[in-house]
Amino acid sequence: MKEKHIFAGNNTASGFYSCFDYIFNPAELNHIYILKGGPGVGKSSFMKKFAAEMINKNLSVEYIHCSSDNESLDGIIIPELNIAFVDGTAPHATDPSIPGAVDEIVNLGSFLNGKELLKHKNQIIQINQTKTQLYKSAYRYLQAADIISEEINSLSGKFINKKKFKEMCNEAVNKLFPNNVSLNKNSNIKKMFSEAYTANGYINRTMDMYHDKRLWSVIGENTNYTSELLKELADEAAKRGYAMELYLMPLNPAKLQHIYFPEINLFVASAESCLSNGFEEVFDIHGITDTDNLKNHISEIENNLHLQEILIENALKKLSETKKYHELLEVFYINSMDFNAVDECFNNLLRQYT
Repeated sequence: MKEKHIFAGNNTASGFYSCFDYIFNPAELNHIYILKGGPGVGKSSFMKKFAAEMINKNLSVEYIHCSSDNESLDGIIIPELNIAFVDGTAPHATDPSIPGAVDEIVNLGSFLNGKELLKHKNQIIQINQTKTQLYKSAYRYLQAADIISEEINSLSGKFINKKKFKEMCNEAVNKLFPNNVSLNKNSNIKKMFSEAYTANGYINRTMDMYHDKRLWSVIGENTNYTSELLKELADEAAKRGYAMELYLMPLNPAKLQHIYFPEINLFVASAESCLSNGFEEVFDIHGITDTDNLKNHISEIENNLHLQEILIENALKKLSETKKYHELLEVFYINSMDFNAVDECFNNLLRQYT
């Protein structure tokens, strides 16, 4: 029995970024239960209860955490049963693509007392509008933080030896595929996040990935270069038909942060710095950087890092405020909900797998 904890979406510099289609793929799963209903109807609790039952049966569970509130769930996958549950409401609205055969809607919203909710219509609308504005504000701060990140990358990138970096990339590819092996199949690629900007701060689940895996590390503050090295590995692996889990950078999901190659059980992690203990290979971009000349710009870089930190702190404050308003919304829905009916729905579904 194993647990895995990831994020299928993230709050990024370009707004909410979804990888749900990669993770909840109806072509790969026997059944996907799409949970519908407003905040507070029990979607996350429903999934947590089902996951607990599966763990009691000694089955593995993949937990897909919510990037708005990491203590809540956007989904779960039970690999041994090849089934999944997913929150099908905004901002990651999900609808059946293969209705009946694979996808099935579980509408917890059908157990709501609509007449009771209607009494609070105006308040609900106002709270939703406030939440939307807070998210937009958070995304503007993250966008500004990403611009500063690119300024830092541009400055430090001038002092990285381009020839030696290319040699490092070639070395990494050759070590990844020492025998020039191809699997003669199409590469199965999934995208996701192991870290996220949430209402509870910046949440990092990357270390959870290290257990029982081979480990490589790419070290360097310049996210353009660390991402490029990972992309070189990913491109080569795709040509050779290897499956991959591509972990995207939360601030800018166009960049790679980590990669997992399941067929060779290898996790390649990027980091600004790390100990070499436990890593089979370490590709250190610091070692090919002209640090003497870079030191002349340390003050500018540190000022930019401080500015970036402030911007991200402001974004996290806005995300924290969204949670307060979300909890207010939940009160209206909880007070209008028939949870006995939800329990009956849960028990009927659970009986199919016990």
